[in-house]
Order: sequence, then C-alpha cells, then structure tokens
Amino acid sequence: MKVDAKTKSLLDEHNRKKSVEKKEKKDTEAKEEEEGETKASDDDDDDRAGVDEMALREDVLAKVGLDALMQEFADDLCRDPPEGE
Repeated sequence: MKVDAKTKSLLDEHNRKKSVEKKEKKDTEAKEEEEGETKASDDDDDDRAGVDEMALREDVLAKVGLDALMQEFADDLCRDPPEGE
C-alpha cells in the first residue's frame, strides 16, 4: 500500500503508540497476575454481561414497538400507491 509522506509519518506514530500501549498492558497484567489481582478482569466480564442484557432488553422493546406499528399500518402498507406518485 502506497501512502504519502505525511500519512506515513502519522501511521508510523500511531503504530508506535499502539505497540507501547500493548506492552504496557501486558506488563500491567503480568504484574497483577504476580500479585494475585486478577479480580479486575472478572469485573470487566460482569460489566459486559450487564450491558449485553440491557442491549437485549432494548432490542426486544424496539421489536415489539415495530411489530405494533406494522400491525397498525398493515392496511396502508398493502395498498397500491396512487397513480400520481
């Protein structure tokens, strides 16, 4: 992939930052594991499960609302459009 010089420098800088962040994260995880502090990872999983449950509830509510609208306007949706349109 060819990119111009400015884009290349920005891309290189982004990749450097990303690799530093990955290294810091690995170091932090290793340090926590040595100290027996893996509880933070478990908390993150619980948060994700809670968000997933809330998202599923919102999805169900949205689907019920859409189904109600479809039923309410089913006659209008089945009609042929007027000749002028």
